[in-house]
Amino acid sequence: MPDALIALQTSLSERLAELRGVAAEELPAELLDIAVRPVDLPGGRVYIVRPADFEALRDEEGMAPGQPLPYWARLWPSASLLALELAGRPPGPGTRVLELGCGLGLPSVVAARGGAAVTASDGHTDAVAFAAHNLALNELEGTVVIADMTDDADALVERGPFDLVLAADVLYTVSNGDAMLRLAPRLLEPNGELWLADPDRAGGRRFLAAARSLFHVRTKDGDEAKLHTLKPR
Repeated sequence: MPDALIALQTSLSERLAELRGVAAEELPAELLDIAVRPVDLPGGRVYIVRPADFEALRDEEGMAPGQPLPYWARLWPSASLLALELAGRPPGPGTRVLELGCGLGLPSVVAARGGAAVTASDGHTDAVAFAAHNLALNELEGTVVIADMTDDADALVERGPFDLVLAADVLYTVSNGDAMLRLAPRLLEPNGELWLADPDRAGGRRFLAAARSLFHVRTKDGDEAKLHTLKPR
């Protein structure tokens, strides 16, 4: 393993152990078996560190009592679609950006590359560790916080308001769609926007049906997901 990857693995191990409240030796090997993936986008390449074998990590974590499944550990098509849109329409320097359910944080990395003041949030502590390392890996600055859009809604609102809120495939349950409907209007500046990438999940359809009374909605089709741009009415 190259020295740079060993150093990254060591740093991740320390942060993951700290956030989980365990010794580094107790972390699953599948979590620390990492790979760095290049992602080519308009404006240049970025790099994403992630667990190398998502299925192996999912199987391991699925057997751990009380441990949520690591859906954050995969680079989902919705995140790639949102990153591509951000690369083509980068938020300007100083734009206040919040990513909800950031997972590995690819959209946050691309927004920060454009000079935005980025806050990446996720309710899963492991995701927060990886997202923070992905910003650092690309020599970018940003704030990464442990916050779930349901349980920590008020804390997220206190960090705003934001010019741009990003969300990639976070409406995988109906309850998440309901939570987003309550939260999104509280997060945005009056002229702000929500960029939602969703692969037509039930929670997404429910959210969009209800959101049209509060937002102007514009939709762009992608190969595996749709990008919805929402602006307050």
